[in-house]
Amino acid sequence: MQEPELRSGSLTFVEVLATSVALIGPSMTPILIAPYMFANAGNGTWLAYLFGGVMLIFVALNLNQFARRSTGAGSMYEYVAEQLGPLAGSIAGWTLLWAYVFVAAAVLGAMAFFVDSISAHHVATYLTVVLVAAVCWQAAYRGVQISAILMLVLEAISVSIILVLVGIVLARHPSIDTAQLTLHGGIPSWGLAVATAVFSLVGFESATAFGAEAKRPLVTIPRAVIWSVVLASAFFMLTTYAEIVGVAGSGTTLDKLDAPLVTIAGLLHADYLRVPIFVGAFCSAFSVLLACVTTAGRIAFAMARARAIPEVFAQVEPRHDTPHVSVTVVTAIVLGIAAALLVAGIKPIDVFNNCGTLSSCGFILIYAMIALAAIALTRRAAAGRFAGLVVGAVAIVLLAVPAVTLFYPLPPPPQDWLPYLFLIYLTAGALWFTILHRRRTVRPS
Repeated sequence: MQEPELRSGSLTFVEVLATSVALIGPSMTPILIAPYMFANAGNGTWLAYLFGGVMLIFVALNLNQFARRSTGAGSMYEYVAEQLGPLAGSIAGWTLLWAYVFVAAAVLGAMAFFVDSISAHHVATYLTVVLVAAVCWQAAYRGVQISAILMLVLEAISVSIILVLVGIVLARHPSIDTAQLTLHGGIPSWGLAVATAVFSLVGFESATAFGAEAKRPLVTIPRAVIWSVVLASAFFMLTTYAEIVGVAGSGTTLDKLDAPLVTIAGLLHADYLRVPIFVGAFCSAFSVLLACVTTAGRIAFAMARARAIPEVFAQVEPRHDTPHVSVTVVTAIVLGIAAALLVAGIKPIDVFNNCGTLSSCGFILIYAMIALAAIALTRRAAAGRFAGLVVGAVAIVLLAVPAVTLFYPLPPPPQDWLPYLFLIYLTAGALWFTILHRRRTVRPS
């Protein structure tokens, strides 16, 4: 009996690109992440995003070594498995699930922050989080094509609102800000700034999870991977530059603001943009959440097909051709994490920051594993071998910068112990997959 399949050829280049851009969530950076980036990078914020963008372009070039050759659901997991073996592949998939789940949990924390900004009732916050998770689950359950179109529209609305405000700022301050170009005041913490840039940019690789559903996937997927990094990096450099300029002379700095865009709108007497900014932020957060759930569902689907996790996750809903079990379980886990933290009394902004740090741990590792897999692939290639090896090596060296800063210098609590929580999860998964692998390969004599 033929196994059920996802709906092939249902996604165009624009829809695949929309999924990657949505998971990056470009609107979230100027709205929530910019103050933390400025605290670490100061006037060098634009440079940190440039460095992060270049670093992830090297990661994208490694990804495209595979994306030009083959595609499938959950491709990043499959790429590592093909080149480094099924055990390494299972660990890669395990890491990806962690990364996407905690990005989604961080986004629910951001949504709770938005609701708290306009309502003093915690009940309203909790109900909103549950409702948003339910709507997201339903969209992902019904079909990735519907999800991609919805994500594209929501993110386009949010980005457009932000660009209007950025345009007003630059029109009011037409001179070049030499303090930023000359890195006046230095960069307080370069490593942490790059780590923050990674959190802002993660998600560009999500296009690889839709290889089984994209049109002309060997062309569409590589293009979407590269362009999502380029567009997001340029957007972050522009918006953070404008935010720093926008608060200059106001008596405060960007790192002291919880909602910098709203503050800037007030300083420019553009109060009519305040509500649209919050609405746009909510839309952006929802698109990120939806992208995480749909992508993580495909990763779990691919792992179940390879019997790395229970085969129930490989079930496909016959009407919509979606991995409905995987999508449902992922949504439930994400909601459970966010709800537990909020009910425990952790501030929504801290849920966002802490879950974001946890997700960055997973993304840094999977990007490094992809670089190692690409090196293994190019060593067997007949042409372009040297260039491929150089690209892989450069990616690993650049990724070491944010990786080291997760442990040294020691960040303040609770950030200091969060990477170790990831290591516990990773170790548990590695032990389980090692036992599972041995059970399948060892035969009694």
